[in-house]
Amino acid sequence: MQHTTLALAAIAAVSLAGTACSDNSGTGPTTPRMYNQVQRLGNPLVSEVLLSKRDHPTHGSIGPEQDAALVAPLVVDFMTTVAGRDPAYINAIAPALIPDVLVVDTSKDPSTVSWLSTTLSSGWGGRKLQDDVVDLALTAVFGSALGDAAHATPQLTTDNVAFDSPSVTTTFPYLAPPN
Repeated sequence: MQHTTLALAAIAAVSLAGTACSDNSGTGPTTPRMYNQVQRLGNPLVSEVLLSKRDHPTHGSIGPEQDAALVAPLVVDFMTTVAGRDPAYINAIAPALIPDVLVVDTSKDPSTVSWLSTTLSSGWGGRKLQDDVVDLALTAVFGSALGDAAHATPQLTTDNVAFDSPSVTTTFPYLAPPN
C-alpha cells in the first residue's frame, strides 16, 4: 500500500513537472518580442582586419547566411588590393572566412583542433585557448599559409603579443586570473 501511494505521488509529480515545462502552459510572454542583433564576431579576422570600420555595423547586424552576398565582396576587395593576393589564393582561403562562423566538432579529439584546419587540411576547426588567433589570421592573409610566398608580406603576420596566461587548467574558467 505504501509503495503504491509513493508510486502514485511520483507519477503525479512527474506529470505536474511536465505540464509546468510545456510551451503551451500560458506562462510565456503575452506579446512577441523582437530583438536587434548589435554585433557578431565569430572570427575576429573578418571584422577587425578584413573589413573597413564603416562596414562593421553591416557585418554586426546580419547573419552568416548573408555573408556571401554582403561580406564576401568586401573581403575579396581587401585580399586583392591591400594584401595583394591573387584570385587562386583568395578562393583557397575563402571557406575559412565566409561565412563568418566558428566550426567546432566536439566529437573529435581536442588535441587535433586548429582554426584553419577546416580549410587547409580537412580538419574540423575550433581553436585552443593558447592559440594566437590574431597571428594565425594575419598569417592566413599576409603570410604563406598555402605556400604562396611570392605574394606574402611576412612583417605583417604578427601583432607581437604573446599568450601570457601563466596556466591553462582543465576546469572552468580554464585560465589563470587576469594579470
